[in-house]
Amino acid sequence: MSAGKELQFLNKKDLECAICLKRFVEPKTLKCLHSYCLHCLESLVGGHGIFWCLKCGQQHKLKKEDLEKLTSNEKILYLLDYVEKIESEKKSSTCSSCYNPPTYHCSECLLYFCGKCSKHHKIIPALKNHQLYILESNEEGCTDENHKCPTHFNNVLEFYCSTCNKSACQDCNQVLRCYQNKHDVIEMKTAVDNFNQNASEVIRLAEGIKINLKRTLESIHNDMSEFESAVEVKQKRLIMTVQKKSKELISKLEEIHKEKKKDIDHKVEDINSKLTKANDLMVHINTVTNEHEIETCESYWQHLMTLNDMAQEADVGQSFHERNIIPNIIISTQIDELIDTEGIGKVTTVADTYKVAKDDEAITVTKGQEFVVKVLGQAENDVFQLSATLRNSSEEITTVIEHQGCGEYKIPGRCNVEGDWEMKITVGGAEIKGSPVNIKVESLGLAYTIDISKYTDGFAATGIVLDTNGYILVSSSRKYIYKFSQSGLFVARIQVTKVMKNGRMHFMCDGHLVYTSVGKCIAMCDDKFQEIRSFGKGTLKDPRGLTVNNKTRVLYVADFKAHCVFKFNVDDGRLLEKIGSKGKKEGRMNKPCDVTLTKEGNVIVAEFGNNRIQMFDVNDNFMRVVVRQEFLYPPNGIIMDIYENIIVSNIHKLEIFDKHGVFMKTIDFDESLCGIAVISNRPRRVAVANYIPNNVNIFNY
Repeated sequence: MSAGKELQFLNKKDLECAICLKRFVEPKTLKCLHSYCLHCLESLVGGHGIFWCLKCGQQHKLKKEDLEKLTSNEKILYLLDYVEKIESEKKSSTCSSCYNPPTYHCSECLLYFCGKCSKHHKIIPALKNHQLYILESNEEGCTDENHKCPTHFNNVLEFYCSTCNKSACQDCNQVLRCYQNKHDVIEMKTAVDNFNQNASEVIRLAEGIKINLKRTLESIHNDMSEFESAVEVKQKRLIMTVQKKSKELISKLEEIHKEKKKDIDHKVEDINSKLTKANDLMVHINTVTNEHEIETCESYWQHLMTLNDMAQEADVGQSFHERNIIPNIIISTQIDELIDTEGIGKVTTVADTYKVAKDDEAITVTKGQEFVVKVLGQAENDVFQLSATLRNSSEEITTVIEHQGCGEYKIPGRCNVEGDWEMKITVGGAEIKGSPVNIKVESLGLAYTIDISKYTDGFAATGIVLDTNGYILVSSSRKYIYKFSQSGLFVARIQVTKVMKNGRMHFMCDGHLVYTSVGKCIAMCDDKFQEIRSFGKGTLKDPRGLTVNNKTRVLYVADFKAHCVFKFNVDDGRLLEKIGSKGKKEGRMNKPCDVTLTKEGNVIVAEFGNNRIQMFDVNDNFMRVVVRQEFLYPPNGIIMDIYENIIVSNIHKLEIFDKHGVFMKTIDFDESLCGIAVISNRPRRVAVANYIPNNVNIFNY
């Protein structure tokens, strides 16, 4: 039998060490029955004394002196000797049909064939069922046909180009081209060694992954076991707790029983005593009544007085059963509550079922501002009535409570005196959770000022908006926007692409910002302040205030010199149409300086030239004049808060109107007010950019 046939069914991996991936040298067998080279074990064990088997993951505690005592694997040693003996036998040096090195051996024909001739051997019908065995030399990589050049068949592949991913011999022109193109060309032997080395690393990595997966699986099994044990412990603990609570209840009942029994025994004893007296009295009455020795009336009346005193002392009509002595036992029916509290019930008060909404536990408002405190309850129809009292150091006001359904209540309030107030909310005489609500009432007018002159390098503030994170953005006639916290702390200076003009801005709900820029156009940037597009160039003459309807995606721009409000599609910049034309009549405009929107989407326009405020519907039709000139100073900016109050900034004051145009209040200030933005609803607070002093004033209104 040929050497190839003898070794055909022997797996060479069985003769290789899983650590060095080479044939065993002094193989030693561990307790898990897996074997490794002695020198490999010595290098891995080192000073740690612990070795994890690469094949099964089992942990072995070994020291260097223990390695020599391990059993040698005689079976592997025998196979190694046998393989070396077979491989040392003489092999045919040429193919039986040509002069190429042999690759296969036919045990039926007793002939050797190269790869090409073996195909011809298979074509012959009488020989096609012959079994061809791979020669050992081919497996070792010495004469495998895969190492022959496919173009120059007799030439051995000597080069490999990692750039082209191709192999070549000396006669291949592609090698010359690869050298000329400065490709990475290496010898085939080096390429094969690199591949084997990489393959060994991959195998080693795979073995490590396999061990980690086995450890993870064991960890999962351990976790499941611990989980089951925890469930069992929890179950026993819950049962013990229930039993303990039951004993406590029984003990409580026994104490109540003892107390009631003493009271009852005392009452029974008293009743028995009074019964005895009553019986004695009745006997005495009968005796006196039947007595014939009474000689005089005086003696008779004396006996009657004695009997009357005895009857009063007996007091047999007194009732002692004044209350029910049977205890009321309430059993918990909520199993979730049992699990959460590890008990069988709990004692609560009615007040525990109500709580103040988290956002309303402490609030700040301005003087005279109406506010609402929300209370949450568990029941739809409540047996007990909530009550609330609003008070400060010298005043106390009882407030009305509005039931909104679904266990929700609203308590409106208003404080007309500055300072600290509190709202006490009770039910059944007890305060609910979150009561009292602390209320800070601030004064109207200027709250504080943010000095921005040291950040703007002399450029005056003109525009102001509030971004989606609650920061105040201030603009000027240049490429910078200045970011401040609401307390006035400087945060950052942001550069935009285009130079701003008039500094008017609007912050959209999606984080995009639109602003007026030089070149008589509108610029739009994303939440990183990178420009997206610009529009209106060639149409706009002097754009001032602007706003966006987020639902319809329409941008409204008040044009000071075009005497109208232009409408653009904010997504692509298309001009849609315009509202109004120059004139003094209702529905026309003269120098519109700012624009804002109502909740319904109606357009409110502030006109500097006509000194009035007009309203147009969503279809651009004139609705009415909201504020006429006799009630208004020439406006610079306009904004509407969530209560639909209209706030107008003029040269030296703020004027506030309700949504119907009814005048509410004025806040005077000796500065040039320009851009305006609502920055808080509770307290009602507005920020105004001041052009001449170059600062930002925060007003409570």
